[in-house]
Amino acid sequence: NNKEHVVEAFRRAKFKFPGRQKIHVSKKWGFTKFDSKDFEVMLAEKTLMPDGVGVKYMPNHGPLNKWRALHAV
Repeated sequence: NNKEHVVEAFRRAKFKFPGRQKIHVSKKWGFTKFDSKDFEVMLAEKTLMPDGVGVKYMPNHGPLNKWRALHAV
């Protein structure tokens, strides 16, 4: 896991800047608003669709034709 390496790199880098620097490990997946524990499940269920560098939330309501086209693949 790279998490320990990243935290250590940030710990060493904070000495290069004046003042107190804090290291916060996020529960989110990347720069999205979704939790990392739910992200892969939501991708598998097609609730999230890749959209460039982020993702787009696809709710379960709306036109039925749009839902059928999304789940046909």
